Amino acid sequence: MDLGSSHTLVYVKDKGVVVEEPTILARRKKRRQKQAVVVAFGGKAKEMVDKAPRGIEIVSPIKNGSLVDVEAAEVFWEHYLKMALAIPSRYPKVLKPKIVVGVSGGSFDVQKRALAGVLKRMGCGHVRMVESAVLAGIGIGLPVGEVAGVMVVDIGGGKSEASVVSMGGVVISQMSKIAGEVWDSDIVNYLKLKYGVVVGRKTAEKIKIEIGSALNLGDEKTAVVKGKDLESGLPKSLKVSEGEIREAMSLSVGKVVGLVKEVLAEAPPELASEIVRRGIFLVGRGSGLKGLARLMETETKISCRLIENPGRGVMNGIVRVIGDRKVGSQINLTGGSD
Repeated sequence: MDLGSSHTLVYVKDKGVVVEEPTILARRKKRRQKQAVVVAFGGKAKEMVDKAPRGIEIVSPIKNGSLVDVEAAEVFWEHYLKMALAIPSRYPKVLKPKIVVGVSGGSFDVQKRALAGVLKRMGCGHVRMVESAVLAGIGIGLPVGEVAGVMVVDIGGGKSEASVVSMGGVVISQMSKIAGEVWDSDIVNYLKLKYGVVVGRKTAEKIKIEIGSALNLGDEKTAVVKGKDLESGLPKSLKVSEGEIREAMSLSVGKVVGLVKEVLAEAPPELASEIVRRGIFLVGRGSGLKGLARLMETETKISCRLIENPGRGVMNGIVRVIGDRKVGSQINLTGGSD
């Protein structure tokens, strides 16, 4: 299981990735301490963002790589784990499945224990936790079990994490709460201040995906944005350029690049030389922002490579760990495992 702030992925051996859904649910607000009733999970819940009626709240169990709502997490993961295990196969159903979980290097031990506890209560057997940076390195096919250093930058929806991995574990890691969701907020605030137009988070995310960029690479695009005029309160449409969206996100994008430079500055000399030789590898959905790899390469003077299908970088590592015992034996477990 790759339990990300923005998306959750579940892989089942011999079945493949059977779940890939936003880490979000919609539930009725509690009344008199009664258990909340969930009305939608994943993609269906995301469709309700900024549209839900009174009495319905949208909840993200994980924020910035940390477990923040245990009850919501338990309900959410139980729903998708049951769905994954119910898919027919030629093998008998596993009553207490063994779980490999990718976790943020910035998570505290208490958060990892809480996560392991949730999975245990759901009926999971052995819970093995591995830091996401290690799994991403394995997924890329890099020799993580060797002494040589590898740098992995994981940019998701709720957090950005830059890590140096060596001998199957993390040597240095720094995390920032600045990532895809912050970039969405930057766009919302920019349009509000410059044009007096308010747009929702989903609209901002769509604009970011369509014309968002970290560098001017030529062939600048435009997009039509629909929102609400602050002055009149009426719906309004306007055309925005790629350069404007880049300007909106520039400060936050620069901080992510700064995070990478800070980790490079702390890397031991021997590992730093290996990073220069191999380059920096970008994973996570947020790393797909147009021009980000080139900007990072310009700022660090080190080759930066965006992996194919970056949103599945960690999951690719989980698949290798499950399928190859030799690979699994080379990695170090993080706290909270059982």
